[in-house]
Amino acid sequence: MTAVEPELTLSRRSGEQLALALDHVADDYDYVIIDCPPFYGKLTDTGMYAAQNVLIPALTEATSERAIELLMDQMAAMERQTDASINTLGVVANRVETTSEDETMLEWFNMAFPDSPVWEVRKRVALQRAFSAGQSIFATEESCDMAAVFEDIATELDEQFGFTDTEVPA
Repeated sequence: MTAVEPELTLSRRSGEQLALALDHVADDYDYVIIDCPPFYGKLTDTGMYAAQNVLIPALTEATSERAIELLMDQMAAMERQTDASINTLGVVANRVETTSEDETMLEWFNMAFPDSPVWEVRKRVALQRAFSAGQSIFATEESCDMAAVFEDIATELDEQFGFTDTEVPA
């Protein structure tokens, strides 16, 4: 069986338009997050091309392994077919519980992305309530031990993008 090249659905024009729009506001923001749908189509291709950085959210379920493999194939295809170089910033394992499937998937994430951090966001009612209310976990009055994980993600991204404060205040 031979490998099939994923079809790249990015038109050069759409990818360049979003990239140009981001360039236009680059001085106004430290980060712009492009939340792409969990399927492979023009929106995802355009977002990846413009951002050239990917933070991968994934459930710790066996189905995520194939989905991430498809994403990695799509990223590789984009790099071969365009001038893009896609960087994986890390993996956010969502709704992690204490099952053998979760443990197996966390091991797979670490093996598949040895040079990228893998953060574990445990399943918490407080996170679901904040999401349902349209609030950040930091804006809700209910405390949640997973807030520290999101702070760790932000700190790591700051380090990866060079936004760390190397001077210690006196």
